[in-house]
Amino acid sequence: MAEQSTTISKTIDTTDQETQYDTSAKKLLSQKIVLAWLLKGCVPEFKAYSIPQIMKCIEGEPKVAVVAVDQDELDYVEENADKHIEGLNTEDASVKEGKVYYDIRFNAVVPDTDEPVQLIINVEAQKSDKTPYPIIKRAIYYVSRMISAQKNKVFTNSHYEKICKVYSIWIQMNVDSDKANTITKYSISETNVVGKVKEKESNYDLLTVILLGLGKADEAGVEPILRLLDVLLSTDTKPDEKREILEKDFDIPMTKEMSEEANIMCNLGEGIREQTRVTDALNLMETLKLTAEEAIKALRVPEEDRESLIRVIDSKLAVKQ
Repeated sequence: MAEQSTTISKTIDTTDQETQYDTSAKKLLSQKIVLAWLLKGCVPEFKAYSIPQIMKCIEGEPKVAVVAVDQDELDYVEENADKHIEGLNTEDASVKEGKVYYDIRFNAVVPDTDEPVQLIINVEAQKSDKTPYPIIKRAIYYVSRMISAQKNKVFTNSHYEKICKVYSIWIQMNVDSDKANTITKYSISETNVVGKVKEKESNYDLLTVILLGLGKADEAGVEPILRLLDVLLSTDTKPDEKREILEKDFDIPMTKEMSEEANIMCNLGEGIREQTRVTDALNLMETLKLTAEEAIKALRVPEEDRESLIRVIDSKLAVKQ
């Protein structure tokens, strides 16, 4: 019974750490100046504009973890209208259990157009691409929902000409090396099978999914948005170093709130990384009958981290005995 209780406690601790990690990542990404860099780097409509100009195009405050993906679910604010919410990032696990909310949702207006062009943008942060389903399928579901949800809000009856284009940008951390520092775009295109019909692009180019695989900042190449995100969401880069890079290279002032969230991510990242290594090592030891030293060597754990990791593994084995 004691062993089961310990296991449950560790699972709760890990889950809580991962939830805090997710929350900090969303807070960092929801800063308007960061979103402006995302729009400039990923959305062609904003490529020619400066970051200050793009920031002015973002309408209101980005909604973080409050807009329901499924139309038959109430948004978090609607469901809790009688409760005081301290900021958009507040989450209630008991209320949200089993429900899906967009990480970040906001509207942006494209400047210098004859008629106002409004885009609906969704940004999702993923700790890893190791999911039981293809991320792209989930992303396509999200943009499809963002289109259908416009009925009776953006357009009524049969006024489909008023549908706004939607973007879903997925930021994936801890990906395999072949996906590190990559940007992949999925959208609707026109293909003439027979004949040469040309439809106005804005009539069919209504949904786009963009997947960004993060990696090491010094391997980001010439794409500023990849280097920015590699630094901002890194669990290895210390807050002071992040501040220097973000302020010098991207003119992003590291506010007190951003510094706190960056620090939380670094600390939690180290804890989550250690727990993952310990779990993997224990699995290898059980499956392949390896010693702790052999297991962590097989996992290619850096030499300087091995001694402390062995102590953690020994303590866990002692609890089981």
